[in-house]
Amino acid sequence: MNGTIKNLALTTILLAISASAYSAETDPCSGINALASAKSGASGLTIASLVNSPDSETQSCAIRAAGQTKNLYAADALLENVRSYTESRNTKGHYEDSLKARLKAMDSIWALGEIGNPEVMEKLLKLFNESDDIAKINMAIGAGKTKSRGASKFLYDLAAKADESNVVRAAAYEMLEQRSERGPAPKLSAESGMEKGDLIYTGGVFGIPQGWIGDMPVGHAGIYAGTEVKDGKIVVVVYDCVPDNFKPYGGVRKIYSFYNFTHHTIYAFYGNRVPKVRPTAEQRDKIVEAAAAVVGHHYSDTHFTQKGPVDFDCVGYTEYAYEKAGLNPTPNDQETGWGWPLTPAEQYAATVANVHPPLALPYASHTAPFHAPSQSILTNGAAALGGAFGISIQPAAQDHTYVAPVAVN
Repeated sequence: MNGTIKNLALTTILLAISASAYSAETDPCSGINALASAKSGASGLTIASLVNSPDSETQSCAIRAAGQTKNLYAADALLENVRSYTESRNTKGHYEDSLKARLKAMDSIWALGEIGNPEVMEKLLKLFNESDDIAKINMAIGAGKTKSRGASKFLYDLAAKADESNVVRAAAYEMLEQRSERGPAPKLSAESGMEKGDLIYTGGVFGIPQGWIGDMPVGHAGIYAGTEVKDGKIVVVVYDCVPDNFKPYGGVRKIYSFYNFTHHTIYAFYGNRVPKVRPTAEQRDKIVEAAAAVVGHHYSDTHFTQKGPVDFDCVGYTEYAYEKAGLNPTPNDQETGWGWPLTPAEQYAATVANVHPPLALPYASHTAPFHAPSQSILTNGAAALGGAFGISIQPAAQDHTYVAPVAVN
């Protein structure tokens, strides 16, 4: 009895602390949003200048505001964020030395898609071949929001590319569907782009950095379960958990799109990650089986039961499925007995990227610039993809053979 009273008292205290912290920083974007609502040239220029603010909260809020208000003044700064990330990735591997730079680049691609200017999208797609699969998915989603015939051709040709990864092609099929346009006859590629059981991330309710929940804009987590051909298109299979009133399928659900996972593309897709002890093939099967077994369970509004076994929130659900397979993505010292206050941002930071290994670069003199080949090359019809936007994408040979992660003892 005493233990029950003690737990109830602790729960009350934690709720009070959370409410107090939230009320103190109710909306870190309020100032920038007020500035954006002015809809003047001066306010647009000011927001553009904040896109690369050294403060994480200001930066994230400015990027979102630039996208939401279709701020063309910010386009050059947003493009530079993507270009900088792509160039650094090609020389530093997976850019794990700066998770925030990766997230900033994905948010910038999202904002450029929201701006929806064909000329801006043309500049963005010049970086397509040199981008990783996660950036390509975001670029395909952005292209789908651009109102031009060129966007339709780009998406159709991308969906048809048998040597492009399935997850990138799935994004192209989705955006064609959003545009009420039919894609090509689907045929799965040999390359998937992500692995069954990977953790995947986007923004969410807590998707804007706030001091008390972390300073990265990651707000929602799920589990990738593969790709398949469904209803005449290639689709991704995703398990996640959202509030019960969400459509479609609130609570723990199985969905077939990036569109629904990213809450109708109002957030960027932040990619796929795994624990530092990487899952084996057998563990990946168990992760997906555990995720599927509780589909239909309710969302945990209080978050004190975030890891079930009856109610879940998104990050608790993914943690639960991994723990069922004998893995622990986030260190236990970041959780209490209820799993609170574990956040998607904390899980994202505790895990590592699960992407194709970079090709070892050939020797180059210290004065000569060099670039790693792109991860997933659009061959043969590549010129047609860029040509739809009036740009040129040069085809190149596949740059590597995929090496699957191995278990670490």
